[in-house]
Amino acid sequence: MSRILMTSLAALLPLGFAWGAAAGGEPQGAYSQGPSCDIRVVREGGGLVLEGLVFAPMPAAGSYELKISQGGHAGQSSIRQGGDFEAGPGADASLGVVSLSDQGGYAATLIVHWHDGAPDCTRHVGTGRTL
Repeated sequence: MSRILMTSLAALLPLGFAWGAAAGGEPQGAYSQGPSCDIRVVREGGGLVLEGLVFAPMPAAGSYELKISQGGHAGQSSIRQGGDFEAGPGADASLGVVSLSDQGGYAATLIVHWHDGAPDCTRHVGTGRTL
């Protein structure tokens, strides 16, 4: 009887993880390690939309710098934006949105400095081409 029970539990365990992930989204405590940042990239129409984001489990404040460069047959361009921000608890906060042509390569870097002393957050995205 024990062998049957153990076999059944072993077979059902992966289903339990799948149901938990589907029902709860992020695992409990996923953001308990502190604030984080990211760059979201979305294809929209004939271009790309890049958005700098921060997430904090508790209210947080800081400053950021978002640097984007793009190059192609028509030449190169650079965008820099930054400033101070405040983020509410438990939700993404947008730092800025930039639209680019989907022609040519791009590189983007987001650097976030947290005022509470948490380690800086840095993210890089791009097409793999150095501009």
